[in-house]
Amino acid sequence: MTPLRPSVPADGNLAPYAQAGLRETLDALPVAVALLTADGMISAVNREWEGFTQPFGETLPPQKAGVSYLAACEGAAGKGDVAAVEVSRGLRTVLAGDQQNLALEYQSNGGERWIRTRICRSDSGGLVITHIDITAQMLGQQRISFQASLLDAVGQSVVAIDMQGRITYWNDASETMLGWCAGDAIGRHLAELALFDSGSRAAAIIAQVSSGEAWTGEHWTTHRNGHRLSVYSTITPLYDTAGQVIAVIDVSTDTTESQRAQAEMSRLSSLVEFSNDAINGATLDGIITSWNAGAERIYGYSAEEAIGKSVLMLSPEERSGADEVLRDRLRSGQPVIGQYIRGMRKDGSLLDISLTLSPMYGESGQLIGSSAVARDVSEINRLRAASDLERDRLAAAQEMAHVGSVEWDALADRVWRSDEYCRIHGLPVTTEGSRGPLLRAVHPDDRDRIDLIWQELLVSGTSIDFTYRVEPSDGDIRWVYARATLERDDDGKPIKMQGTALDITERKLGEQALERLAFRDALTGLANRALLTESIELAIAECGQRGTQVGVLFLDVDRFKVINDGLGHAAGDSLLVQLASRLLAAVRPEDTLARFAGDEFVIVCSDMTEHSAKKLASRIRAAVQTPFELLEREVFVDVSIGIAISSGVDTSESLLRNSDAAMYRAKGGGVTEAVVFDEAMHLRAELRLVVESELPRAIERDQLRVHYQPVMDIAGGDPIGFEALLRWQHPEHGLIGPDSFIPIAEETGQIVPIGLWVLREALREAQRWRSELPGAESWRISVNFSARQLQDPGLNDAVADAIGTAGIDPGAVVLEITESVLMGDADQSLRTLAKLRSLGIGIAVDDFGTGYSSLSYLKRFPVTALKIDRSFVDGLGGSDVHAGPIVEAIAAMARALGLRVVAEGVETCGQLEELRRMRVQFAQGYLWSPAVPADRVPDWFAGHRAQIVRGT
Repeated sequence: MTPLRPSVPADGNLAPYAQAGLRETLDALPVAVALLTADGMISAVNREWEGFTQPFGETLPPQKAGVSYLAACEGAAGKGDVAAVEVSRGLRTVLAGDQQNLALEYQSNGGERWIRTRICRSDSGGLVITHIDITAQMLGQQRISFQASLLDAVGQSVVAIDMQGRITYWNDASETMLGWCAGDAIGRHLAELALFDSGSRAAAIIAQVSSGEAWTGEHWTTHRNGHRLSVYSTITPLYDTAGQVIAVIDVSTDTTESQRAQAEMSRLSSLVEFSNDAINGATLDGIITSWNAGAERIYGYSAEEAIGKSVLMLSPEERSGADEVLRDRLRSGQPVIGQYIRGMRKDGSLLDISLTLSPMYGESGQLIGSSAVARDVSEINRLRAASDLERDRLAAAQEMAHVGSVEWDALADRVWRSDEYCRIHGLPVTTEGSRGPLLRAVHPDDRDRIDLIWQELLVSGTSIDFTYRVEPSDGDIRWVYARATLERDDDGKPIKMQGTALDITERKLGEQALERLAFRDALTGLANRALLTESIELAIAECGQRGTQVGVLFLDVDRFKVINDGLGHAAGDSLLVQLASRLLAAVRPEDTLARFAGDEFVIVCSDMTEHSAKKLASRIRAAVQTPFELLEREVFVDVSIGIAISSGVDTSESLLRNSDAAMYRAKGGGVTEAVVFDEAMHLRAELRLVVESELPRAIERDQLRVHYQPVMDIAGGDPIGFEALLRWQHPEHGLIGPDSFIPIAEETGQIVPIGLWVLREALREAQRWRSELPGAESWRISVNFSARQLQDPGLNDAVADAIGTAGIDPGAVVLEITESVLMGDADQSLRTLAKLRSLGIGIAVDDFGTGYSSLSYLKRFPVTALKIDRSFVDGLGGSDVHAGPIVEAIAAMARALGLRVVAEGVETCGQLEELRRMRVQFAQGYLWSPAVPADRVPDWFAGHRAQIVRGT
């Protein structure tokens, strides 16, 4: 409805409106109306307004034209009048233009009245206010809400239906029982909701109630989900004030469960009566109270003959004592389940009975008697005895032959197994069971395969032979040969499976013993070289067909000789056995793990990539991190691992060779990760073979060369001498550096004659320069010595002889020894160096700073010079913030100890300036010259002096 919005002039002159009949229009309205100007002044009111008791009238002046209604409201609001607060807020809201019209409902006079006030904005900018007293309406709604709450609280369904069959009321219990909410049910016809099982019955019931009679009874109704419910209803009429029936009220209770319980009782009664077993009840004194047809058939007594008699007539006289024991158990409330007893029929014949007795309780919970279920098992016992005899004979035969038998009933999914079958599989000796325990008895590594065989047999097989292992609780693994035959019905579905199991453990152990002798390592039980070669060749063939690769991992135990020598061979063997166990746990079941020789192991993996091989190597390294227990000591070891991945042309021999070369690369390089073989390693391997075979003849074939690198005086800029560096001029491989053959010469002992040759050659050249080359008179010559040379008992005499032969001043000779060599056998080194120093020669520590952290040896050993390792010099100039302080510290320490300092590997002017700033005395490196042959030294020296003269 469009609200009345008259236009009121701002000056409040209502004469034009009165002329238009405004007063008559307002007086005709059934609500209290007042017109307000834009500043809240009353401009006109109707008759209803004048007689209307204002919501807060006691605090306002007379409500007539010329009075400020807004001021009066706000004044009352300031005094705490709740109604005035609501109205004044509404007036301000509409006057401000926030809303065009506003409806308010509020209580006044302390909550006794309910007022609905409407405030509308007029076209002139003023307001139109209306008041309506809605107290009666609100109280009526509250009463209706209370009554509805009462009906919802009733636990029964309450439905009101008008005389046209429409639903007019539907409480919460109706929704719970029938599934329809009130919003869905109200307004619908009762037939739509299927409240009665038929429309004709509903019409008859409503007709009866319309005549003033109530209806009570059971009927069927339908839940919203379609399920039928049995309900008990009371339907009564509802009258209007004139005494006419205007509706009917249906109050219903769900009796579905009650109906089901009654039906179940009937069904159970039928089961008891027609059961083949004897079922009867008795008092605590043993007087029979009920007797079914099964009891009459088994014992021969009719119900009339049995009821009221003692149960003692059902047992032979000698059982009276035992029966009394059973009754004592019942009196204590204990059931008797499956008790085998002797029974007696009416004719006196005896029979075997399986008896179950249950206590019976009254309504108050007291024990009042017992119920008995008796089954005639005479024939069953006879057949069982015959079966037991036959089974005992079969069990004896199976035990002698170590053959067990098993049957599986596919329809019942039950398994029968013989005693010997149970013993073979380490199972409890029981005749029946399920497949689960049988499969769990199989060795874990064979279970998946056996399960696959079983599934193949079920799907398409009829018989199958297979071998598997059993791991019983005693820990002794057994080998079993099994054969299974499956019967199927006409549709091909499995019916029954029959199987046999033969214990072949002794035969298998014999085969394994022979295999171990031929293909197994005696210490670890792993594959030996013969089996390893076969495994690699088989893997190459299979992977070639699949288009995949073979991975071979070659492992060597680091420091194994130290452990073997220090703790003994028994500890070494124990370490290898423990290591083999850890390696087996790290590899895949299908991989081959072999002990190659000594402390070397090989793993062969099919379908392997470089990535997966590295992951396997990481697992192996993790497996060896845990310390090994050797002779009650914890020992930590590590392994070096080389990896070779097959190509299309690889053989077992090449894969072993390549993985071995990669392992040596890992071991020699000191890396912590596995090394994968590449072609460069192949070349190095070939070179190693050349070195090992041809190095002993290198001296006599005049293939060794000594090159010389100048050692410079940093302050003066002139060379003070040279370091002698060995090279091998091979006719096929060219110039070979010392890193490629010196370690091999050290291993083979060739370093002793080679070192003596280098010493003599270097001293001879140095003396020639000192004698013939102007400016070289004070040059020194430095020669590197190895650990093997220091152990040579004739070293001191050999050095003295070389010095004498060359005719050189011993003070011009410097022997360079690394820190690791110096400390290998400290006492022996001290004695040897003391003798050498007594000859007048200098002793320099090479690669200083990279070896032992303890510097105490500097005051123990007769050292005259320190050579700073090139790794520290490389970092000078900003690339390594730690290099400068380390070099400066070494230089300061050497000056304090009176030692010469030589910096190695100087390549830039920046490095040189840093060394000069740190007051390092001497240096060598590519900044001045690489190592050059002896015949080029004079030319280099001349060119160097020319540069100094030119100032470049």
